[in-house]
Amino acid sequence: MRSVVALFLIGAVAVYAFGAKVVKIVREPNQVAFLLEKGFGVQKDAKNQLTISSAANGKIIKKITTLRGSTAQEDKHYFNRLDNVALPQIQGKIRIEGRIFYCSFAQKYCSVQKIDETL
Repeated sequence: MRSVVALFLIGAVAVYAFGAKVVKIVREPNQVAFLLEKGFGVQKDAKNQLTISSAANGKIIKKITTLRGSTAQEDKHYFNRLDNVALPQIQGKIRIEGRIFYCSFAQKYCSVQKIDETL
């Protein structure tokens, strides 16, 4: 009985965490910053992809297919911090769409964060 309850709890945590928002995106003057939740790493070799466009007219400002950052001590295949992305000086809001693949070092699962934000 205990093993069934334990499996249920582990499954519930995994389902809850699947697709969780572990990378917070913050717009700063002339750049976009990424804040990664502690205990998670962004996969270096995954097909991470972000498209930054003008919210007003939809014009693409920048496409990002390769993320850069600091290598995680827990595993060299992951970043534990992402570098900021420079943007040209633009007025108004921007829209960021895409996906970032991440893993939890403690809970041993991986997932993808779908991004669709206006900043």
